[in-house]
Amino acid sequence: MAISLFAALGAVLYLVDPFDTGRSPLPLKKGYPAPDFQSPMTSRLGNASRGRDQAFDAAIIGNSHVQAIEPERLTAATGISFVALVVQASGPRELLALWDWFVAHRASPAKVIVLGIDGPWCTAGPLTTSEPFPFWLYDPSRLAYLRGLLRYSVVVHALPERIAYLLGLRERARPDGYWDYEPRFAELGFDSEEKRRALERPKLTMDINLTGRFAAVDALRLRLARLPAETTVVLLRPPVFVTGLPAPGSDSAAADLACLAAFQAVAAARPNTVVLDWRADRPELRDAAAFIDHTHYRTELARLVEADIAREIANDRGPSGKTTISLD
Repeated sequence: MAISLFAALGAVLYLVDPFDTGRSPLPLKKGYPAPDFQSPMTSRLGNASRGRDQAFDAAIIGNSHVQAIEPERLTAATGISFVALVVQASGPRELLALWDWFVAHRASPAKVIVLGIDGPWCTAGPLTTSEPFPFWLYDPSRLAYLRGLLRYSVVVHALPERIAYLLGLRERARPDGYWDYEPRFAELGFDSEEKRRALERPKLTMDINLTGRFAAVDALRLRLARLPAETTVVLLRPPVFVTGLPAPGSDSAAADLACLAAFQAVAAARPNTVVLDWRADRPELRDAAAFIDHTHYRTELARLVEADIAREIANDRGPSGKTTISLD
């Protein structure tokens, strides 16, 4: 009896498809329900729906260090439809799973992938995770997916929310995945004078790795080799406040340069691939008003980063007349 009930529950979960993965044979309404409270876990789960949405042919993939980049603005600037596949407090292992999911679910090759490569991308390895992540949700194995579905949180929370959404009782979450983190940081007290003063103190924002080995670079190289040549890839080193940059001549600076060189070598080996380096001393990174903390920046600075991304895309795709820049 228990086995029959368990099997029936699994069948219901598979057919209802709580996270809109597209695995159900039923013609269900697309989209992921808007959460009552935006949290890192909602991004981890909702990206399965966004990553397979054929309305988008380009993606911004990264953690909260690229969260301020607004896909809607890049779409308007380039004429290419962008989705944000952002997972807060994540590293290369999780983000490469999202990369794989997005690429595998394109009816035609992706036009652009913008990948945020911050400090965790520069470790020697192996690739690990610091926060829980539902790898089963993005696993190509249907058995692994089904095993992941059979858990208390899915049955109690995700399943009822999905049914309410399918019945029109819940709104759809923003399809392009963007959410402004500044109000949340303000609620957490990051606009206080104490937090402002913290920016004055130096902070290490990247591990010191002098081994010459970069596991994430190796993993990315394999994926770039499988990617269609026409896909433009922008490897973005996100902005860091000046006191979060390594001191010149230090081991930290040497490690930073070695990691940058490794990514530049990967980019040089593939057409339509570029490293966009905002992790370098420049006037914009000396303006404390543009930062929330050492590694999270405000909307005004994000607009400058977006303009640079759009220019790189135009440089790559412009001769064919496919892309124009308009960030007014």
